Amino acid sequence: MGKAHIHGTTAAPAKLTSDLTRCDQEPIHVPGAIQPHGALLVLDEPDLTITQASENAGEHLGQPLERVLDQPLSAVLGEASAAEVRAALDGDRWKELNPLSIAARGRRFDGIVHRHAGATILELEPILPAATEATVHHPLRRALLRVQSAGTLGELYEVVVHEVRRLTGFERVMLYQFDDEGHGAVIAEARGPSLEPYLGLHYPASDIPRQARALYLANPLRIIPDARYTPARLVPGARRERAAPLDLSFAVLRSVSPVHLEYMANMGVLASMSVSLRVHDGLWGLISCANHSGPRRLPYELRSACEVLGLLTSLEIAAFEDREAAARRDARRLPLSLLVDAMRSGDDVLEGLLARPAELLALVGAEGAAVVRAGDARTWGRTPPLPFVMALADWLDQRPDASLFSTASLAAMLPSALPVKDVASGLLSFGLPGAEHRRLLWFRPEIVQTVRWGGDPREPVETDPHMRIHPRRSFALWKQEMRLRSRPFSASDIEAAEDLRRYAVEIDLERQVERAQRAVRARDDLVAVVSHDLKNPIGVIQMQAALLLRAAGPHDEPQSRRLRALAERIQRSVDRMNALVHGLLDLAKIESGRFVLERRPEPTRELVEEALLAMRPLAESRRITIAEHVVETPRVEADRERIFQVFSNLLGNAIKFTPEGGAVTVEVALERDGVRFTVADTGPGIPADRLPHVFERYWRAPGERSAGAGLGLYIAHGIVEAHGGRLWVESTVGVGTRFMFTLPLSS
Repeated sequence: MGKAHIHGTTAAPAKLTSDLTRCDQEPIHVPGAIQPHGALLVLDEPDLTITQASENAGEHLGQPLERVLDQPLSAVLGEASAAEVRAALDGDRWKELNPLSIAARGRRFDGIVHRHAGATILELEPILPAATEATVHHPLRRALLRVQSAGTLGELYEVVVHEVRRLTGFERVMLYQFDDEGHGAVIAEARGPSLEPYLGLHYPASDIPRQARALYLANPLRIIPDARYTPARLVPGARRERAAPLDLSFAVLRSVSPVHLEYMANMGVLASMSVSLRVHDGLWGLISCANHSGPRRLPYELRSACEVLGLLTSLEIAAFEDREAAARRDARRLPLSLLVDAMRSGDDVLEGLLARPAELLALVGAEGAAVVRAGDARTWGRTPPLPFVMALADWLDQRPDASLFSTASLAAMLPSALPVKDVASGLLSFGLPGAEHRRLLWFRPEIVQTVRWGGDPREPVETDPHMRIHPRRSFALWKQEMRLRSRPFSASDIEAAEDLRRYAVEIDLERQVERAQRAVRARDDLVAVVSHDLKNPIGVIQMQAALLLRAAGPHDEPQSRRLRALAERIQRSVDRMNALVHGLLDLAKIESGRFVLERRPEPTRELVEEALLAMRPLAESRRITIAEHVVETPRVEADRERIFQVFSNLLGNAIKFTPEGGAVTVEVALERDGVRFTVADTGPGIPADRLPHVFERYWRAPGERSAGAGLGLYIAHGIVEAHGGRLWVESTVGVGTRFMFTLPLSS
């Protein structure tokens, strides 16, 4: 081990980011070469012509390469071996039949065939001395039994590394676990007594870059029997001269990156094997094997045994993690239940949590919490100052992940959080939907940790004068003091926050529904009062106004004129009040779903003429021309009185907003599934930004001074929709407005 160094920051330099990006971009799945301890043939189906081969194929097969390329497989390997390959390819049976028994010119091979990315690939590995029942199956059975009997995760890790070392003979076997950022740590190790320990060391993500991790996830085992090999290039035949590079993602013999071979040399590793541990569909880690004294080849059967052991280990890790997660869920069931009850009993869901601060902190293992609501904040435990909490809530509300946010290093994302690192290095927060910003925040303090790295993580790679990447040369112990980080919020913590948020949203929605229902009941009560208590007085007033008008008589005396004017004002006011009462009644019926129509087949011309007859006097008083373009159509299914109400509203608005001397046009046109009615005016038009609001309750046109309640278009829209039609508007400022609605044809 070299001298240990201390480095006091966790920030990644720009050079490190650049180097990691370059490592991640290396196309390691198309190396154009293989490891030379075997040979590779690319076959063209269905005739199994060899269209590409590794340059060492002739050497392995005992004949010149030119007698291999562009030849039928049967001519190179013989009919019996070619038949084995055909049988394996039939129905993709190669997955269960590998390795195939291949013989050619007195030489015997393990044949490993597969299809990938449009290519059929046959790999040939010279057979090693046969693995026997005693050398594979009995040790594997013992290893599987020991793995299954492990009582804890720690015991499982120890069993796995020692059993794999016993099974394979590698001098060092490590269990290597990845974190969320791709960095790795050695969490268990079995090694020869002369080797220095790697247990507890951490390694940067660049040691196993992103695309390599992707291959480990797809391909469960990777072996390099001799790290000092010279790659055997792939040579194309006539059919593949212009073909794309061959994808060797699933090839056993795939040549590895020169950077990785140099990395192995720098570590003093001469042979290696890695078995993927895949847990919950992700790459959890690796069983990493290394030989330092010389090359090490393993027969196919032994490698398969290691795959099986890796699969069982993955299942056991998943089972342990699932049991731990279930135990954590059980442990938080009571505090979560108490918090939900508190939210239900409070005036506001988040304010209700004030009654259970201990449970709120315990739910996710936080040391402080805050509720932000309506420009105010309440805190418990160890938290930042209130002004910072308010500013932090505003910052979170602007983020795309505002609904649920988690970090173990807030200062790395928000530099202004540096002064509050002692209480708020870690943050878990969720927001609730709605116009009023409401948010719950949990805080965790900074925990200073010393991480032991296998080499300086700031220099994962080096670049030579020709800009070629090289791995670092030193793996001496390098200690890093990790600051500005809290204990991370686990998946279980985040799940608990999600559960609490889901309950908060549900309770919030229940309360909104209750408030809406109370409002509807209050409105219905009001409408009932209006209907019952106002209709009769309005009728009395209307009758008295008529009597007053009759009493005034036709006389032209000043007293008679005053009485007539007074009676006419009373009548106009009563008419407006009557219209308002009927509008409120219609509104209530539409919104409560009690709007009843009496539909029957009606002639369209009569519907239009009835409305025009009523509205023409008003148009003539304003010297407005009404033009008709009514075509004969089949009858429509309509409630005559309600459609008269729609026409009266649309024509009344058109006449009201059309200047004197203007024109209003009424059109009727037959469409495929109904009749379209149009009322167009030459008024000032409606601005485009106001058009979406035209059919809202209480909407009124800009500058309108009438005494209406703004319910006419809303009710007209409801009437048309109740008929199964559609009402819409088009308008151009300075030109005019067109209201159109459709009614279905009578069946």
